[in-house]
Amino acid sequence: MEIVYKTRKEFSVEEITNLFAFTGWTSAIKYPNRLTRAINGADHVISAWDGEKLVGLVSAIDDGAISMFLTFTVVSPEYQGRGIGRELVEKLLENYRGFGRQVLTTDFAKNEKFYAKFGFEIRDDEGAMFLKDWPEDD
Repeated sequence: MEIVYKTRKEFSVEEITNLFAFTGWTSAIKYPNRLTRAINGADHVISAWDGEKLVGLVSAIDDGAISMFLTFTVVSPEYQGRGIGRELVEKLLENYRGFGRQVLTTDFAKNEKFYAKFGFEIRDDEGAMFLKDWPEDD
């Protein structure tokens, strides 16, 4: 297995749905078109490929100078534990070296240790606020 990393940003609904659905992301099932547009519209995307198969990706949106928001990190279950997620995040963070604010939201119970390896930390003095409004998929 040789994993190839690409900065490709145009993914089909099928590629995104297959990758995300197998990892349990409900947005892949409920909102496959929106999820695909979100990935394709991100400012920076790095994907991992095993031949023609999309096996992982990481994406971020940014303001071009100060703030970056890591939007998705996902690796297909059968490829987890092989360092692919680590490689994806490291490659993404290289692109944002010098940005003062690098932010992510995640299920901390499951992912805190993974992201802590890159220097992310839960801050008591800063927090995320949410306004969620999920319309039907289009």
